[in-house]
Amino acid sequence: MVGALHGHFYDLLTILKKNQTVPNTKLLFLGSYVHNGNFGVETVIFLLTMKLLNPNQVFLLRGSQDCRTVAELQFKQECLTKYCKLAFYWIMDAFDSLPLAAVVNGNVFCVHGGISSRLKSMQDIEKINRFREPPKKGLFTDLLWSDLNYEETEDGNQMQKRFSFNQDRRISVYFSLRALFEFLYSNNFRLLVRSNQLLSEGAYFHGTTDDGTIRYPFVSLCSASNVMNYRNKGGYLFVTPTTVGLRQIAWVPQPYILPNGMNAFDWSLSFLMKKVVLILADLLDVEEGLLQIDIKKHKHIQTLKSQGYPLSLLKIDRKKLAAYIAQREKERTQILRIEKMSASENRIRN
Repeated sequence: MVGALHGHFYDLLTILKKNQTVPNTKLLFLGSYVHNGNFGVETVIFLLTMKLLNPNQVFLLRGSQDCRTVAELQFKQECLTKYCKLAFYWIMDAFDSLPLAAVVNGNVFCVHGGISSRLKSMQDIEKINRFREPPKKGLFTDLLWSDLNYEETEDGNQMQKRFSFNQDRRISVYFSLRALFEFLYSNNFRLLVRSNQLLSEGAYFHGTTDDGTIRYPFVSLCSASNVMNYRNKGGYLFVTPTTVGLRQIAWVPQPYILPNGMNAFDWSLSFLMKKVVLILADLLDVEEGLLQIDIKKHKHIQTLKSQGYPLSLLKIDRKKLAAYIAQREKERTQILRIEKMSASENRIRN
């Protein structure tokens, strides 16, 4: 059972590699395949391919990040950089088809977010028209966004208010321990597993005591490591008919990505232009704020002229070049000042 991946493709590969020797393993992914990471496209394509090749062994649920409202913040730009706008729309259409919940071994309820006041049984989920963008409120939204509020009152009693507005997310609801126990008991479930939370250890068994006893049948799971440089571990669950075990993955190094998805050529072009300007600056003399070409001094320019190249090809914007050179000299002066200050500090320390 794999939690949120957030576009961390190499975490996905690590999890699959660690479990490739286990025969007939069924994989359940709890959603949030994109956003935050740099490899959302690769993650989605890989998972959809796995589903097509192994439809009875791979199962994908929908997550809170797998919708247009959230994906347009980052994932859309990733699609435009790597492919095209159509790729984004096709992936969003695929997300619209994903189921919202699953039951493992008949007694483990799995969902990305949590339960809702509108959820009494699995039949309520089956009635949802999921082939669309999640609405602002309702059962559809709560399954993706709701959180457990397991605080207790001063006298130790569980909260009596079953559902309340989720102030942290500004969407969906909190559900209390009482609401959780009532839902699990009425549907003969012994555990609820969800994945809409960033966790330092990859998973969190809510209500665990000092001796390892688990008080609450509720587990949060996050399989992406080092989300937004949080240095967290990734985790996934290995579920059998009688046990639930946690397995962790350490932070997996990701390939370096240039800012805004730039390619190497576009990224280096600005540096190349600066070097070209510096070369041209060496061919020019600065007199009274104007830049002039000394043709006699530079033989290669004379060669170009003798070969019939017009000097207009060698003309540049003198004002812009003069401003650039002035800025460059200013930067050099600042660097020298910093170096002198550093040298002085080192002498004082010594």
